[in-house]
Amino acid sequence: MLLPFFILSVFAATMLATIYKDATTMTIPNWISLLVITGFFISIPFVWQGWPNFGEHLAAGGLMLVIGFIMFATNGLGGGDAKLMAAISLWWTWPDLMMFVVYSTLAGGLLAFFILVGRKFVPARIITAPWMYTIVKDNSKMPYGLALAAGALGTLPQSEIFKIAAGSL
Repeated sequence: MLLPFFILSVFAATMLATIYKDATTMTIPNWISLLVITGFFISIPFVWQGWPNFGEHLAAGGLMLVIGFIMFATNGLGGGDAKLMAAISLWWTWPDLMMFVVYSTLAGGLLAFFILVGRKFVPARIITAPWMYTIVKDNSKMPYGLALAAGALGTLPQSEIFKIAAGSL
């Protein structure tokens, strides 16, 4: 049963890379989203459930791509965040997508809370890591890729694609 391990490993590695890159540079490189998409297309033949299921995955990714573009156009989300959100959403069916949205929203709320507390109460002189200073003191940005990665990591083990790969669905 290497497939569940492969799926979890690719997903976890890309989400950890997302967390690192977004926290340290406030950007999400395109290669991360491309790796998430590639991992999906490599995995799908092993968890094939038919064309309707495959279409559901594509529809979930497409819907989140449209939502991401709208959010990007209205300055509600960065471009890297929008692309990553769509790439991650390819992995989900509709129930999984709803779980991902809830988990990402909750993680985003916690992230926003800690950033706002940090901006208000943490003196700049005690923040020694440059990336931490950027997150806490840059009032114009929030590394939402952290919340998307947390939502994805929380959703994956409960998702249809992972359960099929593990043989438990």
